[in-house]
Amino acid sequence: MTTVFDLILRRLVQGHPEQLLLLLFGGQTPAFIRMADSSLPQSERRADTVLVVEAHGVRFAVDIEIQAQADPQFAVRLLDYTVRIHRREKLPVLPVAIYLTPEAEGTPPPYGFACPGIRVLTFDFQVVRLWEVDYLQPALQAASALIPLSVLESRAGPERIAWAESRIRQASSLSTEERLDLLVVLGTLASRRFGQERLSQHLRDIMIDSPFWEEQRELVRARVAVQERVQVLHTFARARGIPLPADAEERLAQLGAASLKDLVTQAVTAPDTAAAELRAVLAQQGH
Repeated sequence: MTTVFDLILRRLVQGHPEQLLLLLFGGQTPAFIRMADSSLPQSERRADTVLVVEAHGVRFAVDIEIQAQADPQFAVRLLDYTVRIHRREKLPVLPVAIYLTPEAEGTPPPYGFACPGIRVLTFDFQVVRLWEVDYLQPALQAASALIPLSVLESRAGPERIAWAESRIRQASSLSTEERLDLLVVLGTLASRRFGQERLSQHLRDIMIDSPFWEEQRELVRARVAVQERVQVLHTFARARGIPLPADAEERLAQLGAASLKDLVTQAVTAPDTAAAELRAVLAQQGH
């Protein structure tokens, strides 16, 4: 199923690679050479996008992965992608993680491991946190494909939606199709952060006609379901005398809707077993 993040990649990465490089590198932007094959050799996986660029006479590949939610295996997957792209392109590879929200960010780089007495691997990668970017700086304001991302900026309020919508609609460099796609991205990201009621009627009309509106509604329903189940288990834990750490609700939410539903059902049908599992989840270290 196509998601809004596929749309972001198509319009932002594939349609405007120079603007994406501006977001990643700022004033030290390398020259864009070409798009590279995003399929990975000897693997069924596909990278989000791979660009070949050149800076200071050195040509290298940039592997860009967009993360919308936390993935405990992200660093391992990125390492795998980096090695595969390096072997195919015969170029150095700069791996870049683009995090859409703070919740999407996992363990910071570098990733590595050691055996007794020796450090075997240290793998570093670049991180771009979209909520930390200042989208009002002149260089980025001129990059029309980046405008929808501006609603993710932590300092931006709901008024940013109207500003971004106006800029997209007035961008003469965009085709009708590109403008519509960027408005859909804007509507999806804005409604996720500020709620659907903050969208203009024009933007709501565009969203309703897009395949992403139902996706957005389903995400809202899923978030509500998770919150409700977390609260039920929170109450259950108190009733059973299970210690609740300060981040108990966050730990429970990370289980996901399906696991939470099973645990709530178990709390009714087999409370002793549910209490033991809940105690184990809340006692885990490293969250």
